[in-house]
Amino acid sequence: MDLEALADEEERRLRAHNEEEDARRALFGGMPPPRDGGSRITSSMSPPAVASTAAGPSNTRKRGPISKVRDDFDEISMTSMFDGSTLVLARTELCRLIAREDLPLWFGESDSFAEYITRAHNPKFVKCSRQTTARDLVKHYNERVAKLIETFKSVSSVALTSDIWNGKAKEDYLSVVAHYVNSNWELEKRLIRLIDVKHSGSNIADRVNTVAEEYELSDKIFAITLDNASSNKTAMSFLKPLFKGYLGFELSATEDDEKSDAQQELSAILLHQRCAYHIINLIVKCGLKRLKAYLDDFRTAINFLNSSNQRIAAYKSYCLSMGVSPRKFGVDMDVRWNSTYLMLKYLVPHRSTFSVFIQTQYPLSADGSPLLTNDHWYVAEKVLSFLQLFYDSTVVLSGVYYPTSSLMLHQILKIARHLNAFENDRLLRHAIVPMKDKFLKYWREILILYAFAFILDPRAKMRGFHKVLVRLMSLTGTDYSMLPHDVRKKLTKLFQLYETVW
Repeated sequence: MDLEALADEEERRLRAHNEEEDARRALFGGMPPPRDGGSRITSSMSPPAVASTAAGPSNTRKRGPISKVRDDFDEISMTSMFDGSTLVLARTELCRLIAREDLPLWFGESDSFAEYITRAHNPKFVKCSRQTTARDLVKHYNERVAKLIETFKSVSSVALTSDIWNGKAKEDYLSVVAHYVNSNWELEKRLIRLIDVKHSGSNIADRVNTVAEEYELSDKIFAITLDNASSNKTAMSFLKPLFKGYLGFELSATEDDEKSDAQQELSAILLHQRCAYHIINLIVKCGLKRLKAYLDDFRTAINFLNSSNQRIAAYKSYCLSMGVSPRKFGVDMDVRWNSTYLMLKYLVPHRSTFSVFIQTQYPLSADGSPLLTNDHWYVAEKVLSFLQLFYDSTVVLSGVYYPTSSLMLHQILKIARHLNAFENDRLLRHAIVPMKDKFLKYWREILILYAFAFILDPRAKMRGFHKVLVRLMSLTGTDYSMLPHDVRKKLTKLFQLYETVW
Protein backbone atom coordinates (compact mmCIF):
# COMPACT_ATOMS: atom_id res chain seq x y z
CA MET A 1 0.00 0.00 0.00
CA ASP A 2 1.47 3.39 -1.03
CA LEU A 3 1.62 6.36 1.33
CA GLU A 4 -1.26 8.21 -0.38
CA ALA A 5 -3.65 5.27 0.05
CA LEU A 6 -2.49 4.86 3.64
CA ALA A 7 -3.19 8.53 4.35
CA ASP A 8 -6.66 8.27 2.88
CA GLU A 9 -7.40 5.21 5.04
CA GLU A 10 -6.25 7.04 8.18
CA GLU A 11 -8.38 10.09 7.33
CA ARG A 12 -11.44 7.85 6.87
CA ARG A 13 -10.91 6.20 10.24
CA LEU A 14 -10.38 9.56 11.94
CA ARG A 15 -13.60 10.93 10.44
CA ALA A 16 -15.55 7.87 11.64
CA HIS A 17 -14.12 8.30 15.14
CA ASN A 18 -15.06 11.99 15.23
CA GLU A 19 -18.60 11.18 14.12
CA GLU A 20 -18.86 8.67 16.95
CA GLU A 21 -17.69 11.28 19.45
CA ASP A 22 -20.17 13.80 18.07
CA ALA A 23 -23.02 11.33 18.43
CA ARG A 24 -22.05 10.60 22.04
CA ARG A 25 -21.98 14.30 22.92
CA ALA A 26 -25.31 14.83 21.19
CA LEU A 27 -26.78 12.12 23.40
CA PHE A 28 -25.47 13.45 26.72
CA GLY A 29 -25.04 17.13 25.99
CA GLY A 30 -28.29 18.00 24.28
CA MET A 31 -26.64 18.97 20.94
CA PRO A 32 -28.21 17.89 17.65
CA PRO A 33 -26.45 15.04 15.80
CA PRO A 34 -23.94 16.09 13.09
CA ARG A 35 -25.46 16.75 9.70
CA ASP A 36 -22.40 16.05 7.56
CA GLY A 37 -20.22 13.03 7.08
CA GLY A 38 -21.07 9.35 6.96
CA SER A 39 -23.64 7.56 9.11
CA ARG A 40 -21.44 4.69 10.35
CA ILE A 41 -20.32 4.77 13.99
CA THR A 42 -17.44 2.54 14.98
CA SER A 43 -17.61 0.27 18.00
CA SER A 44 -14.48 1.60 19.68
CA MET A 45 -14.57 4.79 21.77
CA SER A 46 -10.77 5.23 21.76
CA PRO A 47 -8.92 7.25 19.07
CA PRO A 48 -7.86 5.17 16.06
CA ALA A 49 -4.33 3.90 16.06
CA VAL A 50 -1.89 5.65 13.71
CA ALA A 51 -0.94 3.41 10.82
CA SER A 52 2.71 2.49 10.30
CA THR A 53 4.72 0.68 7.67
CA ALA A 54 7.49 -1.81 7.97
CA ALA A 55 9.76 0.42 5.89
CA GLY A 56 9.84 3.44 8.18
CA PRO A 57 8.44 5.33 11.20
CA SER A 58 4.77 6.09 11.87
CA ASN A 59 3.03 8.18 9.29
CA THR A 60 1.90 11.10 11.51
CA ARG A 61 -0.49 13.59 9.92
CA LYS A 62 -0.70 17.26 10.85
CA ARG A 63 -3.79 18.66 12.56
CA GLY A 64 -6.25 19.49 9.82
CA PRO A 65 -9.68 21.13 9.57
CA ILE A 66 -11.40 18.03 11.04
CA SER A 67 -9.48 18.36 14.34
CA LYS A 68 -10.30 22.07 14.52
CA VAL A 69 -14.01 21.41 14.00
CA ARG A 70 -13.84 18.76 16.70
CA ASP A 71 -12.27 21.19 19.18
CA ASP A 72 -14.93 23.81 18.44
CA PHE A 73 -17.63 21.17 18.93
CA ASP A 74 -16.12 20.21 22.32
CA GLU A 75 -16.33 23.80 23.52
CA ILE A 76 -19.90 24.34 22.30
CA SER A 77 -21.11 20.98 23.65
CA MET A 78 -19.59 21.44 27.10
CA THR A 79 -21.08 24.93 27.33
CA SER A 80 -24.55 23.69 26.44
CA MET A 81 -24.33 20.98 29.09
CA PHE A 82 -24.39 23.46 31.94
CA ASP A 83 -27.00 26.05 31.10
CA GLY A 84 -29.61 26.98 33.71
CA SER A 85 -32.39 24.72 32.43
CA THR A 86 -30.13 21.67 32.48
CA LEU A 87 -29.07 22.30 36.08
CA VAL A 88 -32.70 22.71 37.18
CA LEU A 89 -33.63 19.49 35.41
CA ALA A 90 -30.72 17.63 37.03
CA ARG A 91 -31.69 18.79 40.53
CA THR A 92 -35.35 17.93 39.93
CA GLU A 93 -34.47 14.44 38.74
CA LEU A 94 -32.21 14.01 41.78
CA CYS A 95 -35.22 14.79 44.00
CA ARG A 96 -37.34 12.23 42.17
CA LEU A 97 -34.60 9.62 42.53
CA ILE A 98 -34.23 10.26 46.28
CA ALA A 99 -38.00 10.12 46.82
CA ARG A 100 -38.62 6.98 44.75
CA GLU A 101 -35.71 4.97 46.17
CA ASP A 102 -35.99 6.36 49.74
CA LEU A 103 -32.39 7.61 49.65
CA PRO A 104 -30.83 9.97 52.22
CA LEU A 105 -30.70 13.68 51.46
CA TRP A 106 -26.90 13.65 51.34
CA PHE A 107 -26.92 11.23 48.40
CA GLY A 108 -26.43 14.09 45.91
CA GLU A 109 -23.22 15.23 47.61
CA SER A 110 -21.75 11.78 48.21
CA ASP A 111 -18.36 11.06 46.65
CA SER A 112 -19.49 7.80 45.05
CA PHE A 113 -22.43 9.43 43.26
CA ALA A 114 -20.29 12.38 42.12
CA GLU A 115 -17.61 10.01 40.83
CA TYR A 116 -20.16 7.99 38.87
CA ILE A 117 -21.73 11.05 37.22
CA THR A 118 -18.34 12.66 36.52
CA ARG A 119 -16.88 9.58 34.88
CA ALA A 120 -19.94 8.26 33.06
CA HIS A 121 -22.01 11.30 32.10
CA ASN A 122 -20.84 14.79 33.01
CA PRO A 123 -17.18 15.68 33.64
CA LYS A 124 -18.15 19.08 35.10
CA PHE A 125 -20.75 17.76 37.54
CA VAL A 126 -21.19 19.89 40.68
CA LYS A 127 -22.33 18.28 43.93
CA CYS A 128 -25.69 19.27 45.41
CA SER A 129 -25.74 19.77 49.19
CA ARG A 130 -28.36 18.21 51.42
CA GLN A 131 -29.74 21.66 52.32
CA THR A 132 -30.28 22.47 48.64
CA THR A 133 -31.82 19.05 48.06
CA ALA A 134 -34.23 19.57 50.98
CA ARG A 135 -35.37 22.92 49.54
CA ASP A 136 -35.71 21.36 46.08
CA LEU A 137 -37.82 18.53 47.49
CA VAL A 138 -40.23 20.94 49.16
CA LYS A 139 -40.46 23.00 45.96
CA HIS A 140 -40.97 19.90 43.81
CA TYR A 141 -43.65 18.60 46.21
CA ASN A 142 -45.58 21.89 46.11
CA GLU A 143 -45.41 21.94 42.31
CA ARG A 144 -46.74 18.38 42.10
CA VAL A 145 -49.56 19.14 44.55
CA ALA A 146 -50.60 22.19 42.50
CA LYS A 147 -50.49 20.13 39.31
CA LEU A 148 -52.56 17.35 40.91
CA ILE A 149 -55.18 19.82 42.16
CA GLU A 150 -55.44 21.16 38.61
CA THR A 151 -55.84 17.59 37.32
CA PHE A 152 -58.64 16.86 39.79
CA LYS A 153 -60.61 19.83 38.45
CA SER A 154 -61.29 17.86 35.25
CA VAL A 155 -62.20 14.65 37.13
CA SER A 156 -65.88 14.03 37.85
CA SER A 157 -65.53 11.43 40.63
CA VAL A 158 -62.83 10.05 42.91
CA ALA A 159 -62.66 6.97 45.14
CA LEU A 160 -60.50 7.19 48.25
CA THR A 161 -58.72 4.36 50.04
CA SER A 162 -57.19 4.83 53.45
CA ASP A 163 -55.08 2.57 55.62
CA ILE A 164 -53.80 2.82 59.19
CA TRP A 165 -50.76 1.09 60.67
CA ASN A 166 -48.07 1.37 63.31
CA GLY A 167 -44.39 1.89 62.62
CA LYS A 168 -41.48 0.18 64.36
CA ALA A 169 -41.15 3.20 66.64
CA LYS A 170 -44.78 2.69 67.77
CA GLU A 171 -45.94 5.70 65.77
CA ASP A 172 -49.39 5.76 64.16
CA TYR A 173 -49.71 6.51 60.46
CA LEU A 174 -52.60 7.18 58.08
CA SER A 175 -52.44 7.14 54.28
CA VAL A 176 -54.93 8.64 51.83
CA VAL A 177 -54.89 7.42 48.22
CA ALA A 178 -57.09 8.80 45.41
CA HIS A 179 -58.27 6.60 42.52
CA TYR A 180 -59.85 8.15 39.43
CA VAL A 181 -60.32 7.74 35.68
CA ASN A 182 -58.34 10.13 33.50
CA SER A 183 -59.40 11.69 30.21
CA ASN A 184 -58.12 8.61 28.32
CA TRP A 185 -60.36 6.29 30.36
CA GLU A 186 -57.38 4.87 32.23
CA LEU A 187 -57.38 4.17 35.96
CA GLU A 188 -54.95 6.32 37.93
CA LYS A 189 -53.95 6.37 41.58
CA ARG A 190 -52.15 9.03 43.61
CA LEU A 191 -50.91 8.89 47.18
CA ILE A 192 -52.04 12.35 48.21
CA ARG A 193 -51.11 12.32 51.89
CA LEU A 194 -49.21 10.30 54.51
CA ILE A 195 -50.08 11.51 58.01
CA ASP A 196 -48.68 10.84 61.47
CA VAL A 197 -51.83 10.84 63.60
CA LYS A 198 -53.36 8.96 66.50
CA HIS A 199 -55.83 6.30 65.33
CA SER A 200 -59.04 7.54 66.85
CA GLY A 201 -62.26 7.92 64.85
CA SER A 202 -62.42 11.71 65.19
CA ASN A 203 -58.74 12.16 64.25
CA ILE A 204 -59.06 9.96 61.16
CA ALA A 205 -62.20 11.79 60.02
CA ASP A 206 -60.60 15.20 60.59
CA ARG A 207 -57.43 14.36 58.64
CA VAL A 208 -59.26 12.74 55.71
CA ASN A 209 -61.65 15.69 55.47
CA THR A 210 -58.73 18.15 55.58
CA VAL A 211 -57.00 16.34 52.71
CA ALA A 212 -60.23 16.23 50.68
CA GLU A 213 -60.77 19.97 51.15
CA GLU A 214 -57.15 20.77 50.24
CA TYR A 215 -57.46 18.89 46.95
CA GLU A 216 -61.03 20.17 46.36
CA LEU A 217 -62.52 16.67 46.36
CA SER A 218 -65.29 16.97 48.96
CA ASP A 219 -68.08 16.95 46.36
CA LYS A 220 -66.42 14.35 44.09
CA ILE A 221 -65.93 11.41 46.46
CA PHE A 222 -67.88 8.37 45.31
CA ALA A 223 -66.65 5.81 47.85
CA ILE A 224 -64.16 5.45 50.70
CA THR A 225 -62.61 2.03 51.30
CA LEU A 226 -61.34 1.32 54.82
CA ASP A 227 -60.47 -1.76 56.81
CA ASN A 228 -62.68 -3.13 59.58
CA ALA A 229 -61.14 -1.34 62.56
CA SER A 230 -63.71 0.11 64.95
CA SER A 231 -62.08 3.54 64.70
CA ASN A 232 -62.78 3.57 60.95
CA LYS A 233 -66.47 2.92 61.57
CA THR A 234 -66.52 5.90 63.92
CA ALA A 235 -64.66 7.99 61.36
CA MET A 236 -67.24 7.21 58.68
CA SER A 237 -70.06 8.40 60.93
CA PHE A 238 -68.36 11.82 60.83
CA LEU A 239 -67.46 11.72 57.13
CA LYS A 240 -70.79 10.63 55.61
CA PRO A 241 -72.50 14.02 56.13
CA LEU A 242 -69.41 15.80 54.73
CA PHE A 243 -69.04 13.71 51.56
CA LYS A 244 -72.68 13.36 50.53
CA GLY A 245 -72.51 15.77 47.59
CA TYR A 246 -71.11 13.55 44.84
CA LEU A 247 -74.48 13.01 43.19
CA GLY A 248 -75.08 16.75 43.21
CA PHE A 249 -77.67 16.90 45.98
CA GLU A 250 -77.94 18.22 49.51
CA LEU A 251 -80.44 16.47 51.77
CA SER A 252 -82.87 18.89 53.34
CA ALA A 253 -86.37 18.91 54.80
CA THR A 254 -87.77 20.84 51.83
CA GLU A 255 -87.02 18.11 49.32
CA ASP A 256 -89.55 15.59 48.15
CA ASP A 257 -89.70 12.76 50.70
CA GLU A 258 -89.41 9.93 48.20
CA LYS A 259 -86.50 11.48 46.37
CA SER A 260 -84.79 12.33 49.65
CA ASP A 261 -85.12 8.76 50.89
CA ALA A 262 -83.67 7.37 47.68
CA GLN A 263 -80.71 9.73 47.77
CA GLN A 264 -80.01 9.07 51.42
CA GLU A 265 -80.23 5.31 50.90
CA LEU A 266 -77.83 5.32 47.95
CA SER A 267 -75.40 7.62 49.75
CA ALA A 268 -75.37 5.29 52.76
CA ILE A 269 -74.77 2.08 50.77
CA LEU A 270 -72.16 3.42 48.34
CA LEU A 271 -69.95 5.75 50.36
CA HIS A 272 -68.44 3.36 52.92
CA GLN A 273 -66.81 0.19 51.57
CA ARG A 274 -64.96 -2.48 53.55
CA CYS A 275 -61.55 -3.58 52.32
CA ALA A 276 -61.91 -7.05 50.77
CA TYR A 277 -58.21 -7.73 51.25
CA HIS A 278 -58.61 -7.17 54.99
CA ILE A 279 -61.67 -9.43 55.16
CA ILE A 280 -59.72 -12.26 53.48
CA ASN A 281 -56.97 -11.64 56.02
CA LEU A 282 -59.46 -12.06 58.89
CA ILE A 283 -60.94 -15.25 57.39
CA VAL A 284 -57.59 -16.97 56.89
CA LYS A 285 -56.17 -15.97 60.26
CA CYS A 286 -59.13 -17.69 61.95
CA GLY A 287 -58.09 -20.97 60.34
CA LEU A 288 -54.34 -20.57 60.91
CA LYS A 289 -54.92 -20.27 64.67
CA ARG A 290 -56.12 -23.89 64.67
CA LEU A 291 -52.95 -25.03 62.87
CA LYS A 292 -50.58 -23.06 65.06
CA ALA A 293 -48.95 -26.12 66.69
CA TYR A 294 -47.68 -27.53 63.39
CA LEU A 295 -46.66 -24.17 61.95
CA ASP A 296 -44.77 -23.16 65.12
CA ASP A 297 -42.34 -26.05 64.61
CA PHE A 298 -41.48 -24.72 61.15
CA ARG A 299 -40.92 -21.26 62.61
CA THR A 300 -38.66 -22.76 65.28
CA ALA A 301 -36.63 -24.60 62.64
CA ILE A 302 -36.20 -21.52 60.46
CA ASN A 303 -35.20 -19.35 63.42
CA PHE A 304 -32.72 -22.03 64.50
CA LEU A 305 -31.10 -21.98 61.07
CA ASN A 306 -31.02 -18.19 60.75
CA SER A 307 -29.68 -17.58 64.26
CA SER A 308 -26.13 -18.69 63.40
CA ASN A 309 -23.90 -17.67 60.50
CA GLN A 310 -22.06 -20.97 60.83
CA ARG A 311 -25.31 -22.92 60.39
CA ILE A 312 -26.26 -20.84 57.34
CA ALA A 313 -22.84 -21.53 55.79
CA ALA A 314 -23.09 -25.23 56.66
CA TYR A 315 -26.57 -25.49 55.13
CA LYS A 316 -25.36 -23.74 51.98
CA SER A 317 -22.46 -26.18 51.66
CA TYR A 318 -24.79 -29.13 52.21
CA CYS A 319 -27.19 -27.93 49.50
CA LEU A 320 -24.34 -27.47 47.03
CA SER A 321 -23.02 -30.94 47.78
CA MET A 322 -26.50 -32.34 47.08
CA GLY A 323 -26.78 -30.43 43.81
CA VAL A 324 -29.55 -28.16 45.12
CA SER A 325 -29.53 -24.39 44.79
CA PRO A 326 -29.42 -22.98 48.37
CA ARG A 327 -31.74 -20.24 49.54
CA LYS A 328 -32.61 -18.39 52.72
CA PHE A 329 -35.96 -18.76 54.48
CA GLY A 330 -37.92 -16.11 56.31
CA VAL A 331 -40.42 -16.42 59.14
CA ASP A 332 -43.98 -15.21 58.65
CA MET A 333 -45.58 -12.26 60.45
CA ASP A 334 -48.73 -12.29 62.54
CA VAL A 335 -50.28 -9.28 60.82
CA ARG A 336 -49.90 -10.68 57.28
CA TRP A 337 -51.37 -14.13 56.69
CA ASN A 338 -49.94 -14.31 53.16
CA SER A 339 -46.45 -14.30 54.70
CA THR A 340 -47.34 -17.75 56.12
CA TYR A 341 -48.28 -18.91 52.63
CA LEU A 342 -45.02 -17.55 51.19
CA MET A 343 -43.00 -19.15 54.02
CA LEU A 344 -44.44 -22.58 53.16
CA LYS A 345 -44.25 -21.95 49.41
CA TYR A 346 -40.48 -21.46 49.54
CA LEU A 347 -39.87 -24.12 52.22
CA VAL A 348 -41.80 -27.13 50.90
CA PRO A 349 -39.74 -27.52 47.66
CA HIS A 350 -36.59 -27.76 49.87
CA ARG A 351 -38.06 -30.44 52.10
CA SER A 352 -35.33 -33.03 51.42
CA THR A 353 -32.35 -30.82 52.26
CA PHE A 354 -33.96 -28.69 54.98
CA SER A 355 -35.45 -31.64 56.87
CA VAL A 356 -32.21 -33.64 56.87
CA PHE A 357 -30.15 -30.64 57.95
CA ILE A 358 -32.50 -29.80 60.85
CA GLN A 359 -32.59 -33.43 61.98
CA THR A 360 -28.80 -33.53 62.20
CA GLN A 361 -28.37 -30.13 63.85
CA TYR A 362 -31.40 -29.60 66.10
CA PRO A 363 -31.55 -31.55 69.40
CA LEU A 364 -34.09 -34.37 69.55
CA SER A 365 -37.11 -34.09 71.81
CA ALA A 366 -37.52 -36.02 75.06
CA ASP A 367 -39.13 -39.00 73.30
CA GLY A 368 -36.38 -39.07 70.67
CA SER A 369 -38.43 -37.64 67.77
CA PRO A 370 -36.99 -34.94 65.48
CA LEU A 371 -38.37 -31.42 65.35
CA LEU A 372 -39.90 -31.89 61.87
CA THR A 373 -41.60 -35.20 61.12
CA ASN A 374 -43.39 -36.53 58.07
CA ASP A 375 -46.65 -35.40 59.65
CA HIS A 376 -45.36 -31.85 59.75
CA TRP A 377 -44.55 -31.90 56.04
CA TYR A 378 -47.91 -33.47 55.22
CA VAL A 379 -49.65 -30.63 57.07
CA ALA A 380 -47.43 -28.05 55.34
CA GLU A 381 -48.26 -29.37 51.87
CA LYS A 382 -51.98 -29.56 52.70
CA VAL A 383 -52.06 -26.02 54.15
CA LEU A 384 -50.07 -24.70 51.20
CA SER A 385 -52.56 -26.09 48.67
CA PHE A 386 -55.45 -24.80 50.78
CA LEU A 387 -54.07 -21.25 51.04
CA GLN A 388 -53.29 -20.99 47.31
CA LEU A 389 -56.76 -19.76 46.35
CA PHE A 390 -56.83 -17.12 49.10
CA TYR A 391 -53.46 -15.84 47.98
CA ASP A 392 -54.58 -15.68 44.33
CA SER A 393 -57.78 -13.83 45.32
CA THR A 394 -55.76 -11.35 47.35
CA VAL A 395 -53.47 -10.64 44.40
CA VAL A 396 -56.41 -10.19 42.01
CA LEU A 397 -58.34 -7.86 44.35
CA SER A 398 -55.24 -5.82 45.18
CA GLY A 399 -54.97 -4.44 41.65
CA VAL A 400 -55.09 -0.66 41.24
CA TYR A 401 -54.91 -0.19 37.47
CA TYR A 402 -57.97 -2.27 36.58
CA PRO A 403 -61.49 -2.34 38.08
CA THR A 404 -61.80 -4.81 40.97
CA SER A 405 -65.37 -4.21 42.21
CA SER A 406 -66.79 -6.21 39.29
CA LEU A 407 -64.56 -9.15 40.30
CA MET A 408 -65.77 -9.31 43.90
CA LEU A 409 -68.70 -11.70 43.36
CA HIS A 410 -66.48 -14.01 41.32
CA GLN A 411 -63.95 -14.21 44.16
CA ILE A 412 -66.64 -14.58 46.85
CA LEU A 413 -68.11 -17.51 44.92
CA LYS A 414 -64.65 -19.13 44.54
CA ILE A 415 -63.91 -18.78 48.27
CA ALA A 416 -67.34 -20.23 49.21
CA ARG A 417 -66.73 -23.24 46.95
CA HIS A 418 -63.24 -23.67 48.35
CA LEU A 419 -64.40 -23.70 51.96
CA ASN A 420 -67.13 -26.23 51.15
CA ALA A 421 -64.65 -28.48 49.35
CA PHE A 422 -62.38 -28.71 52.42
CA GLU A 423 -65.19 -28.81 54.96
CA ASN A 424 -64.95 -32.59 55.43
CA ASP A 425 -61.16 -32.81 55.21
CA ARG A 426 -59.83 -34.80 58.19
CA LEU A 427 -56.96 -32.41 58.83
CA LEU A 428 -58.52 -29.03 58.07
CA ARG A 429 -62.17 -29.39 59.05
CA HIS A 430 -61.60 -28.01 62.57
CA ALA A 431 -60.09 -24.90 60.92
CA ILE A 432 -62.79 -24.57 58.24
CA VAL A 433 -65.68 -24.07 60.69
CA PRO A 434 -64.47 -20.72 62.13
CA MET A 435 -63.41 -19.60 58.65
CA LYS A 436 -66.92 -20.17 57.30
CA ASP A 437 -68.39 -18.29 60.25
CA LYS A 438 -66.14 -15.32 59.51
CA PHE A 439 -66.94 -15.55 55.80
CA LEU A 440 -70.69 -15.45 56.46
CA LYS A 441 -70.29 -12.60 58.93
CA TYR A 442 -68.94 -10.26 56.25
CA TRP A 443 -70.16 -11.69 52.94
CA ARG A 444 -73.48 -13.42 53.63
CA GLU A 445 -75.14 -10.13 52.67
CA ILE A 446 -74.15 -9.14 49.14
CA LEU A 447 -73.05 -5.50 49.10
CA ILE A 448 -75.01 -3.36 46.66
CA LEU A 449 -71.85 -1.91 45.12
CA TYR A 450 -70.61 -5.43 44.27
CA ALA A 451 -73.99 -6.21 42.68
CA PHE A 452 -74.01 -2.98 40.66
CA ALA A 453 -70.48 -3.52 39.38
CA PHE A 454 -71.16 -7.16 38.50
CA ILE A 455 -74.36 -6.36 36.59
CA LEU A 456 -72.78 -3.46 34.69
CA ASP A 457 -70.04 -5.80 33.46
CA PRO A 458 -71.13 -6.70 29.89
CA ARG A 459 -70.02 -10.29 30.48
CA ALA A 460 -72.45 -10.79 33.38
CA LYS A 461 -75.52 -8.53 33.41
CA MET A 462 -78.68 -9.56 35.31
CA ARG A 463 -78.66 -13.09 33.92
CA GLY A 464 -75.18 -13.75 35.28
CA PHE A 465 -76.17 -12.17 38.60
CA HIS A 466 -79.07 -14.63 38.93
CA LYS A 467 -76.73 -17.58 38.26
CA VAL A 468 -74.22 -16.44 40.89
CA LEU A 469 -76.95 -16.02 43.50
CA VAL A 470 -78.28 -19.52 42.81
CA ARG A 471 -74.83 -21.01 43.38
CA LEU A 472 -74.25 -18.95 46.52
CA MET A 473 -77.61 -20.06 47.92
CA SER A 474 -76.57 -23.70 47.58
CA LEU A 475 -73.18 -23.05 49.20
CA THR A 476 -74.17 -20.76 52.09
CA GLY A 477 -77.82 -21.67 52.67
CA THR A 478 -78.85 -18.02 52.38
CA ASP A 479 -82.09 -17.01 50.67
CA TYR A 480 -81.33 -14.48 47.92
CA SER A 481 -84.65 -14.79 46.11
CA MET A 482 -85.65 -11.14 46.73
CA LEU A 483 -82.20 -9.64 46.13
CA PRO A 484 -82.40 -9.31 42.31
CA HIS A 485 -85.61 -7.26 42.57
CA ASP A 486 -84.10 -5.05 45.28
CA VAL A 487 -80.89 -4.52 43.31
CA ARG A 488 -82.76 -3.68 40.11
CA LYS A 489 -84.86 -1.13 42.01
CA LYS A 490 -81.81 0.57 43.56
CA LEU A 491 -79.92 0.54 40.26
CA THR A 492 -82.88 2.23 38.56
CA LYS A 493 -82.92 4.93 41.25
CA LEU A 494 -79.20 5.48 40.83
CA PHE A 495 -79.59 5.82 37.06
CA GLN A 496 -82.40 8.33 37.50
CA LEU A 497 -80.29 10.43 39.86
CA TYR A 498 -77.37 10.41 37.39
CA GLU A 499 -79.75 11.29 34.57
CA THR A 500 -81.14 14.23 36.58
CA VAL A 501 -77.79 15.60 37.71
CA TRP A 502 -75.56 14.98 34.70
